[in-house]
Amino acid sequence: MDLTRVARAVGIGGIGKLFIPQVFKDLLKENAETHKKLGEIPLLKDLENKNVTREQYLAALERMYGLYAALEPTLERITDWKQIGINFDERRRLPLFEKDFQQFGISGDKLSDIPVCKESIELKTLSEILGFMAVVEGSTAGATATAEKLALSNLHLGPENGAAFFNNYGDRRSEMRMSFSRAVTACQVNSEEFLNGGKKAFDAFYNWLSL
Repeated sequence: MDLTRVARAVGIGGIGKLFIPQVFKDLLKENAETHKKLGEIPLLKDLENKNVTREQYLAALERMYGLYAALEPTLERITDWKQIGINFDERRRLPLFEKDFQQFGISGDKLSDIPVCKESIELKTLSEILGFMAVVEGSTAGATATAEKLALSNLHLGPENGAAFFNNYGDRRSEMRMSFSRAVTACQVNSEEFLNGGKKAFDAFYNWLSL
């Protein structure tokens, strides 16, 4: 994953006239080591190879799915997203995974056979929740970088033939990043709690994907 892309995704610096708090920069700075290790995971590095195989791609997709299948339902019910100005439904990743797997003939019982992360997340405050979610949203930038490489790979994967997850928001990327950044700014998060939530997210990603 590209640190610069992640920074843009979570809104570091500014988006239009919107000023983004220092806490976003601090989130990446404090988790730089884990972020670097994520980028070195062989399963994910395979996706950067022009000669990535179908088997390698599916192995990575299944691993990512196992994480999101655990995280997404938990995050959905953990707070009232609409109350803080975030439309959670349009940020769902699981439907994109399902769309991709269908392209490879994986659905129903085959989908339920994919291992799912059992690690529980404990987020006690809204600031922790938003810190965690900032990392999830930031991961769309790394996914976008991967999508560009998959499109140029021998598999020629795109949003309609197996790489919808990696293409995530498509042409709405800037819009989605802006709306998330506005919501976080309006919440006036507690910096320590926000960073704690972000660390939990980075750790959850690394602990699962590096197995």
